[in-house]
Amino acid sequence: MNDQATLFPIKANRSRGRCRRGFDDTMSALRQLGRVEKIDSGLVALCRVAADELDAACNDPSESRYVRGVLVARYHGVLTHLLARPDTPNDDNSLEALFAAVADDPTLR
Repeated sequence: MNDQATLFPIKANRSRGRCRRGFDDTMSALRQLGRVEKIDSGLVALCRVAADELDAACNDPSESRYVRGVLVARYHGVLTHLLARPDTPNDDNSLEALFAAVADDPTLR
């Protein structure tokens, strides 16, 4: 740790920030839907870390906008990866059926 004084000291035991609260709410909803499994624990942990880092950067007045922007993009990436998983193993079949229905619709020609 450096000896330089900080203008706005940050508490070591900070409370959950907006991103972490939002992620926790998302996880609760995913669990209620049965979309989270044991195998997802690494990705869930990565999302938690990314949310906490983003909250910390947003609460640090000396943090640059560039760093905050990069953290937003990284958090968005891992959260999207978690949310974008298919709900069912045969989700590709549903997509094929959707495209087939659109191709058969005469009003779309």
